[in-house]
Amino acid sequence: MATLELNNIRKTYPKAEQETLKGIDISIDSGEFLILVGPSGCGKSTLMNTIAGLEGISSGEIVIDGRDVASVEPKDRDIAMVFQSYALYPNMTVRGNIEFGLKIKKIPKDKIDAEVERVAKMLQIDHLLDRKPSQLSGGQRQRVAMGRALARRPKLYLFDEPLSNLDAKLRVEMRHQIKRLHQQLNTTIVYVTHDQIEAMTLADRIAVMKDGELQQLGTPKEIYNSPNNMFVAGFMGSPSMNFIKTKVMIDGNDTPVIKVSTEESSEQDIKLPESMRAHDGQEIVVGLRPEHVCDKPSDDTSASTLLNMKLEVLEPTGPDTIAMIKVNNQEVACRLSPENDVTVGDTAPLHFDLSKAVFFDAQTEQRIMV
Repeated sequence: MATLELNNIRKTYPKAEQETLKGIDISIDSGEFLILVGPSGCGKSTLMNTIAGLEGISSGEIVIDGRDVASVEPKDRDIAMVFQSYALYPNMTVRGNIEFGLKIKKIPKDKIDAEVERVAKMLQIDHLLDRKPSQLSGGQRQRVAMGRALARRPKLYLFDEPLSNLDAKLRVEMRHQIKRLHQQLNTTIVYVTHDQIEAMTLADRIAVMKDGELQQLGTPKEIYNSPNNMFVAGFMGSPSMNFIKTKVMIDGNDTPVIKVSTEESSEQDIKLPESMRAHDGQEIVVGLRPEHVCDKPSDDTSASTLLNMKLEVLEPTGPDTIAMIKVNNQEVACRLSPENDVTVGDTAPLHFDLSKAVFFDAQTEQRIMV
């Protein structure tokens, strides 16, 4: 296990017009599972490669257990990496792939054999040791790649989108396997993915990146419930957060409200938290998760507003039904109970729970603290 500190990491390619990494600062505790997440081209894989030493940095520090390794060769950083493409040696058996790194270190054969057996049993591939990669399924190959990394017992493990080549069922199975391994071994892991479900289910903390910048670093709960800005709010969650653009107003009762219009009802006021009074007349964006626009009232009924809404699209998922409605001429996703027997075109009463809403400045797209 090891700590990792990324201090003001900057990376500029010689022919690039702008920086790929723009001053990344992240501190990772020993035994922590950190996930780097973001859209394609955000810089997460580049950051991973700089940690591994596969790419150099323009400036900054990469500190592992108190030692700056930014200028240290990859082989001397005591890091193991699991790649998206498995990167197995096709001419070697499973045993040969797992023990390869140990042989390079000239570890005694009896210790190598014991380590291979330990790792193979842990990953449930001990019956595959004499097979070659071409005889294995995608999930089995990925477990072999993980076994090769685990056998080395490095200070730090790096996973670069390891599940993206697997089908949906295998991804779920391997996700459980990785989660279980981390709980058993308490290893320090940095994991890159574009899949926000992987990020939410695996991570101790999530680093959300966009255009080479760190947008937010926090626990899955913090990222989901308290996003720093509209990008983070929209990227995390499936379906993503709804954004309703509107204006803060003070009604006749001296209460801050927003006005909501639908096809089924006349314009209606929805009460805002008292702290939003300071934003009277300001254009804002109300962020609501689909589960906070639903057919069942929240525990705090005073924070919930009931509106009749036309259901324009229905997507049954099993545990719930995603329905699309329109509010202020903007599409809004909501979650309905699967027992709710409705069809497209029906009008249904839906509860809007603004006690769970997140408010953003319409100009800067940054969160308004209330």
